[in-house]
Formats: sequence, C-alpha cells, structure tokens
Amino acid sequence: MRFRIAAALLALVASSGAQAAPISAKNRPAYCRGEASGMYGTRPLYVKTARPVKEHGGQAIYGTVDKGSEGIKRFKCRFDARGNFIDVMALTPDGE
Repeated sequence: MRFRIAAALLALVASSGAQAAPISAKNRPAYCRGEASGMYGTRPLYVKTARPVKEHGGQAIYGTVDKGSEGIKRFKCRFDARGNFIDVMALTPDGE
C-alpha cells in the first residue's frame, strides 16, 4: 500500500511540470561553478568562469576546470531566457 501511494505521488509530481525557480543573473556564475564541479568531480575552487554572454535567446557562461594530471577541461553552462539552468556542456573531448 505504501508503495502505491509513493508511486502515485511521484507520478503526480512528474506530471505537474514543476520547475525550479530561475537563477538570478548575479548568481549564475556561482551556480555554474557548482554544477560544473559536480560534473567533473572536483571542488568549485578549481573551476573558473568568464562573464555571461547572450547566446541562442538565453545566456551561456564559458569556463574551465583544472583536473590536475588530466589537464584543463573547457565547458559552458547554458541558461534559458528566463534564467533557468539548462545544462553543462563539455567542450574538451576526452578521447571517448
């Protein structure tokens, strides 16, 4: 019975289309550093970002992460026109 209730609640939340609140313009670089550090498995201290730029109707923040012996990796964070975070895109191929 508990499983059915939990499954019903999960389905309700998933179908509601709930989104996180937009990230304020001044907080986007820090948010980007946090997301990139998670993607690359490092601390935000090793992530550097440039100023946001307008791109494809939203904003992009380009940056680098120092992976030590693996080298410097380039990435970009994307935000839509409302300031919602879209994703972190790797810009440096890793030979995969």
